[in-house]
Order: sequence, then C-alpha cells, then structure tokens
Amino acid sequence: MSKSPTKIALGPLELAVLDRLWEDGPGGVAAVHLRVHAERSVSRNTIHSTLERLVRKGLVERRKVGRAYEYRARVSRREWITEVLGSLIERVPGVDAPLLASAFVDLAERTDEETLAELEALVRARRAGEKR
Repeated sequence: MSKSPTKIALGPLELAVLDRLWEDGPGGVAAVHLRVHAERSVSRNTIHSTLERLVRKGLVERRKVGRAYEYRARVSRREWITEVLGSLIERVPGVDAPLLASAFVDLAERTDEETLAELEALVRARRAGEKR
C-alpha cells in the first residue's frame, strides 16, 4: 500500500465500510449495505460510491461475480493501522517513534493490565525475532 495520505486518510463512512469488509469478509454492495445501514442510515448507492472510492484508493479490490461485483479488502486492518501511524510520524512535527511508543504504553496502561501485558509480550517477541 502506498503511503499517500489520500489512500490512508478515510472518512467515517469509508472506515465503516472497510470495517465491514474486515469483519465479514468479501461481499457485494447489497451485503455491505445491509450491515452498514444497520448502523447508519445510508442508501445503497452511497455504499456503492464508497466502495468504488476505496477501490480507487487501493484499499479494496473488486471482481465480477455474475452480473455484480464482489468487494474485498486489499489490506488487513493491521496493515492499514501501520500505514496510518507511519504517516503520522512522517507528517506531524515533533512526532517520532519513541514518542509514539510512549503514547502506546500510556494507552495500554489506561486500557487494562491485560493489554499492557500483551504489549510487553509483543516487545519480547520482536526482540526474539518473532512476528506476531
């Protein structure tokens, strides 16, 4: 995925649609609309336009299934978050990796002990050369 801000900066509806694809897997406009419409009052045409914008941004791909398209996320949630955070480090003055890491530790600590323990386990795994 390119680090272009237009590809990673998403509006609330784009995020909701992408989240549905991450959670539910591939689907057509009708299926995505059904899930997103339950949370937001948007038309099927709006969902279709949003899916097409995500295709142009390179975050979603489509393939012809019968007479309609099926859409699927081209990037995982983890990949997208990694790109967003990388972009933040590059674009915001004064934000560097140590500051961001410190913010994550603060956030993990506020969440719960289990999250902080998971963060510690991730650091240990990376130091040992493992990917989780």
